[in-house]
Amino acid sequence: MITYYRDPTVLVTSAYVQVEGRAWRLSELEYVWHREAPPTWRVRGRTASRGLLNTAMILVGILGFVLLIAFLAAGYTEATSVGGVPRSTLLLLAVVLILIGVGVPVWEWALHRVDESYDKGDAIYEIWAQVDGRSVLVLRLADLTRFGQIYRALERALGG
Repeated sequence: MITYYRDPTVLVTSAYVQVEGRAWRLSELEYVWHREAPPTWRVRGRTASRGLLNTAMILVGILGFVLLIAFLAAGYTEATSVGGVPRSTLLLLAVVLILIGVGVPVWEWALHRVDESYDKGDAIYEIWAQVDGRSVLVLRLADLTRFGQIYRALERALGG
């Protein structure tokens, strides 16, 4: 027996398909198809959070640029220094160090979340099968990548 796909809830082999404890022999599946269902509120929330993260990243960049310009302009008018080093230079160094230490991981996390939301898609994906003359919902997922892996494994197992 060949295993085409396995994760904690789905197993696709050359003999059967098992989804969350339910199993069907491949010979029982008369016809298999997939469809895209309307998104749930959870999926819509993922799409909305993607937009919010994109907007937040742009606004943070603009805000940082504006604050830096404002501080540098104020620093030149005061003309104070610490140990012979201009205050504005020390501030710039501090901002760069803060961005490197804190900003980069935060941006990395935000960009990863945006990428992940695109990978998962914006809908609900379903696999259906004709079993004993009736339509049976085999699997329902909101993750496009995982759905594609499972569906391709099922196609390979069925020989098509």
